[in-house]
Amino acid sequence: MEMVPEDMTMREAKMAMAQRARACGGNWDGELCERLISTGRVAMRGVAGGVSVRVLWALAAIVSAQGAIGCSDPARIPDGERLSPEVSLIDDMEDGTQYILSDDGRVGLWYTYNDMSASGTQEPAVGFPMYRTRMPDGEPNPASEIPPRECGGGVEAPFFAGEESCAFVARTAGNGQRGWGAGMGVDLNGEGGAKNPVDASEFGGIGFFVQGNVRGGSIRVNVQDVRTTPESATAADRRGIARCTDEPNRRCNDHYGFLVRGVRADAWSWVSIPFYCLASGGWGFPAMGGTPDENRLRTDAVVGIQFQVEGADPTDSGTPTLPVQAFDFAIDNLAFLRNVDANTPCPAPAP
Repeated sequence: MEMVPEDMTMREAKMAMAQRARACGGNWDGELCERLISTGRVAMRGVAGGVSVRVLWALAAIVSAQGAIGCSDPARIPDGERLSPEVSLIDDMEDGTQYILSDDGRVGLWYTYNDMSASGTQEPAVGFPMYRTRMPDGEPNPASEIPPRECGGGVEAPFFAGEESCAFVARTAGNGQRGWGAGMGVDLNGEGGAKNPVDASEFGGIGFFVQGNVRGGSIRVNVQDVRTTPESATAADRRGIARCTDEPNRRCNDHYGFLVRGVRADAWSWVSIPFYCLASGGWGFPAMGGTPDENRLRTDAVVGIQFQVEGADPTDSGTPTLPVQAFDFAIDNLAFLRNVDANTPCPAPAP
């Protein structure tokens, strides 16, 4: 197993890999820069709170001569110089890898997760290469199974008017989930399996483009904070923040979420969710085991964002109540927003 050199941090490895992969194509088969040449791969599979998580950590060596492998790209222009200050991109997917953007010091990976049904399948099955919907020349990818998104944001998201590329999206698809379902998510400050918090209190909410074929046209969007996430236990304890445990009245993974309705397979829609619209399910900490005033998202200690679809047993009762149904959905331009607040209406179903 090839590991990161001792003198290379995860962030340096990320930058080296992204530099090599940015200009190269690929879909779920991992064809990113000749399958990430000379990349050390560590496949990690963990189970936390009944959630199966698959992450491929791609750790690239520092490349002294980019031209030797034929993959190079100009330095990325920071968001603040090309986009409206109303938005802070978490990831635009355009480097084609599972790593989020690091403009604001965030370090994290995209991953898939599911209820581990014996009959269940989910793609990407290993790692999280982004899905290509457009070719390098901007034309639609003839091999893409989903429609490409138009660049620029349109009237829904004019703050993306400076967008120059929209070739990749985060996509997951599957079938056979007889339990609570499946999803994909992203860590905002995570390395080595730990989920550390970021301070998002300067923002009013999150936004993203969504497209897909899902049960009822609905996707639950969860924002995880340091109290609800078991992988954040050490970070919470270090900060003296009360958190979930394995006790029955302090259960983990009851994240703050919102059910987005009206998701369409034939069109992309922009969704803005103010933080105040997010609510827990009421079955875990801090809804149980905490005080009423604690039961709201801690925007100063956010650790990740998840997009989840229902399986045949949405409440995890042990008895499926719905038919098993395939799902296929994609996310693009995930961002923190400054242009929403407590006076902004919660999202209505897309037309």
